[in-house]
Amino acid sequence: MQKALAPFSKAQAVQMAGIPEHVIDSLVHEDVLDSDTGTRFTFQDLVLLHAARRLQDKGVPSYKIIAALANVRKTLVPVAYQDSLRFKPTSLPH
Repeated sequence: MQKALAPFSKAQAVQMAGIPEHVIDSLVHEDVLDSDTGTRFTFQDLVLLHAARRLQDKGVPSYKIIAALANVRKTLVPVAYQDSLRFKPTSLPH
């Protein structure tokens, strides 16, 4: 992964998501986060980390958090392809 596509360090991810480093390491190990090295993270990764923290705060077991985030990640557009997306404006009915 290119650093330009993953601008956030692990320390920044810990601080912004409010989640312990060992949880981030677990999510990287489970391939829930889109980090090749586990040291640089994308905005999408931060969104998933924030969701993980919220679920953890609600007492959701870790295995359910991993499964839920893995499902969410499958629906996300890979960062490498985001620049190729073009959205066509639509007209609203009058």
